[in-house]
Amino acid sequence: MDAVTYPNPAVIEFMRHNVIPVRMRYDQQPLAVRFRVTWTPTLIALDAQGNEVYRNEGFLSPENLISALMLGIGKVKLQAGQYAEGASDFSRLVSGYPKSEEAPEAMYYWGVARFKSTKDLKVMQETYEKLLAAYPNSSWTKKAEPYLSVR
Repeated sequence: MDAVTYPNPAVIEFMRHNVIPVRMRYDQQPLAVRFRVTWTPTLIALDAQGNEVYRNEGFLSPENLISALMLGIGKVKLQAGQYAEGASDFSRLVSGYPKSEEAPEAMYYWGVARFKSTKDLKVMQETYEKLLAAYPNSSWTKKAEPYLSVR
């Protein structure tokens, strides 16, 4: 990732404005032990208390790194109860990176964030329908399927 991903101008710009990056070796103590980092690259998003909220292991292209970071940021906001902000982050990921591995998960959590703020089960039903249309074979679509039958 040092040769391709990190020097990418879009990655540099995104990271400059959206995250506080901490870089460490997998054998560096005590952080590697605390966060169970046994291989690099490992991307971990932490909440304000330093708890892990999202993890991605393995090489990421510039586009994939940005979408993974966006998913992590959205999940941090969702965990913090910032539902509208999290929903907005998930929506931006899906619209900006619809073919990314993270897009189906982001769409799922977009529905979750909207449901948590409205308590309206129709939101999850709509989310399932959108997932089915855009990502019919995704595990995230399967996870949302039960909401279709909830009345």
